[in-house]
Amino acid sequence: MVERIPQTFIDDLIDRSDITEIIGKRIEIKKAGKEYKACCPFHNEKTPSFTISPEKGFYHCFGCGAHGTSLGFLMDYEKLTFIEAVEELAKILGMEVPKSNEDIKLSKKQTNLKLLLNQVSEYFQSNLKSSEKAIGYLKNRGIDGKTAKDFCIGYSNDSWDDLTKNFGSTEKNIDQLVEAGLIIKKDKGGYYDRFRNRVMFPIRDNRGDVVGFGGRIIDEEDDPKYLNSPETMLFKKGYLLYGLYEGKQEISATKKVILVEGYTDVIGLSQYKVHNALATLGTATTENHIKLIFQKANDLTFCFDADNAGRKAAIRALETCLPLIKQNKSVKFLMLDKGSDPDTAVREEGTDGFKALLKKSITLDDMIIDICNSSFEVDSLTGKANAAEKAIHLVRQISEGIYKDLVVEKIAEHYGVPPKKFMAGTLKTKQLKVKSKGDTGKRPTLVHQAIKILLNKPSLAIKLNPNVHLKYLNIKGIDILNDIIDLVHDNESIKVATIIHHFEDEKLRNYLADLAVEEILVNPEELEIEFDDIALSLKKANLRKELNGLLEKAKNKSLSKSDEERLVELTNIPKN
Repeated sequence: MVERIPQTFIDDLIDRSDITEIIGKRIEIKKAGKEYKACCPFHNEKTPSFTISPEKGFYHCFGCGAHGTSLGFLMDYEKLTFIEAVEELAKILGMEVPKSNEDIKLSKKQTNLKLLLNQVSEYFQSNLKSSEKAIGYLKNRGIDGKTAKDFCIGYSNDSWDDLTKNFGSTEKNIDQLVEAGLIIKKDKGGYYDRFRNRVMFPIRDNRGDVVGFGGRIIDEEDDPKYLNSPETMLFKKGYLLYGLYEGKQEISATKKVILVEGYTDVIGLSQYKVHNALATLGTATTENHIKLIFQKANDLTFCFDADNAGRKAAIRALETCLPLIKQNKSVKFLMLDKGSDPDTAVREEGTDGFKALLKKSITLDDMIIDICNSSFEVDSLTGKANAAEKAIHLVRQISEGIYKDLVVEKIAEHYGVPPKKFMAGTLKTKQLKVKSKGDTGKRPTLVHQAIKILLNKPSLAIKLNPNVHLKYLNIKGIDILNDIIDLVHDNESIKVATIIHHFEDEKLRNYLADLAVEEILVNPEELEIEFDDIALSLKKANLRKELNGLLEKAKNKSLSKSDEERLVELTNIPKN
């Protein structure tokens, strides 16, 4: 549905919004020259390092690195999804989000399915009250009534057609039950309930609506022990985390998440006042899970059993995290004693005891060393070399930056390997190359310099016409530069925030956002002069490219009359 909101509407939305008003209604801000300052709402600080630029429509924290547009602020501060933030910003501005007939139908279908799932969840909760067997199971697990109510735990009756009887009175209702993954169609006709004789754990979205279920069998001899809803238009296991709705206030306040393996681990920890635990839905941790967590928290601790299965899960989790680690994001690992799990540990140790265990968690760099050392006989030179090679392979997956440099330094010292061994072959080609103050190395390209200047003073883009001055250039980043110039031609007073949000690729948006807050080492008066020089160089390069193309055509005797005339015009082009 994100793609169906016209980009032009999103651009207009951000351009019209007053970022100081959006942020100023949520936190205390003070004017500081052309900008505003505040204590950052995303990390604890006493001295304001959070800056808001009305001209750019952009905020940036020099303390924790948080930055974005009014849309991004609503997502991070209010814990909204992209669609929810668009709708909220549109509501503030008195604008209506445009939707096609297809969108309206899809939205209505999703709303109806959520309504059904919420009703079924309430039905399961009512079943629990009259099931001594289910209540007995929860008591044996140490789950009290208040916690069961907080997590809306229920019970599916030991029946093959309970939901069909209670919620399938019409053909349309039956179809909805199938689409929601609650009943299954038989090969020979008819339907049967997916969940039978199970303690039911509803999985809720960001707004608290039920989108699916996890069911735990009560009779141990039956299989499977845990059963989840199938993939539906609402239930996407690779994108959902159990306990996120229930724990979002604690996560927002602490910026910390504990990722565990089971529903009952989340529930047990919550009962002992550890409210920031989440669990995947019977799947390994995915990249999307990590991204979702890092949107809401800065500190992630994986909590696993120390047995073989737990170690394998930890290794998979570590490998998934490595490319996603960035500034101000921390990953740790708490490996519990064999045979233990978070639910058991918190009941045995108590709240304070479990929090003490958390403080002993292994940092990501130490976890890399631990994994590599345990994989080989490091007492021998061959084993140590193999462990070092494995560590190098893992470290190379971390994104470039200060954090990676520190990890490399520590692990290189541990294995007695030169740090450059870790760096060989790690630099990935990017669409654009950033050069910050103090950097050494290759000179930034003209395109990079042009983009950086335009992200500080967009109006200068009016000096270039992509269809004339840049038409024949085929160099890295030129498409991005052309798009920015086109946006400015359409709206000379466009905000930097609008330009950044125009691009759909998340990595590119983040890159441009970083570039927008980089220090420009030229005073405002000289900025236009520098851009003019860059524009002139690009125009000359474009003319040379055009001339070379015409000369190639002439060699192949394929010049048209207009080509011949143009070739005559270009033959006197300066070579420098």
